[in-house]
Amino acid sequence: MKSPFTGGAVKMCEEKRIVVFRGQEFMCNVKFFVCLDTNQTFTTEELDKKNLAQVYDAYREKYGIPTVEEIKHIRQKYGLSAAKMSEILGLGINQYRLYEQGEMPSEMVGKMLRVIENPIVFQLYVTNSRRHLKASFYEKIISRLEKNKCMFA
Repeated sequence: MKSPFTGGAVKMCEEKRIVVFRGQEFMCNVKFFVCLDTNQTFTTEELDKKNLAQVYDAYREKYGIPTVEEIKHIRQKYGLSAAKMSEILGLGINQYRLYEQGEMPSEMVGKMLRVIENPIVFQLYVTNSRRHLKASFYEKIISRLEKNKCMFA
């Protein structure tokens, strides 16, 4: 890595910092580079992603929000597309897909995602969405939930 300021040498540094995310403070080990010629600090897109991942992990842990992998697994467990899952949960059409791609759900949505892991709770969401779903789709998902209740447990 070369300095974007001078093209000279850089040093990777790490320090504990308080990072504010959604009004909450989280202590993180933030990584960054220092230009040895100018002493200016900078990051890369890759470091920014790693630093943000620490904040996201701390936020998820604090509020019990599922990880990206868990969010994908919940939807796959019920055999639904991300768009159908969004529709059932009353989210924007692409919102569930965005959570699967790493967007951080709110605390409230995170709690909802945790409770729908339970097929009985998820079935309540499906039932409450009945008026917004095509009748054939509704019957198919309810039938699948009823048939596989013991598999989901």
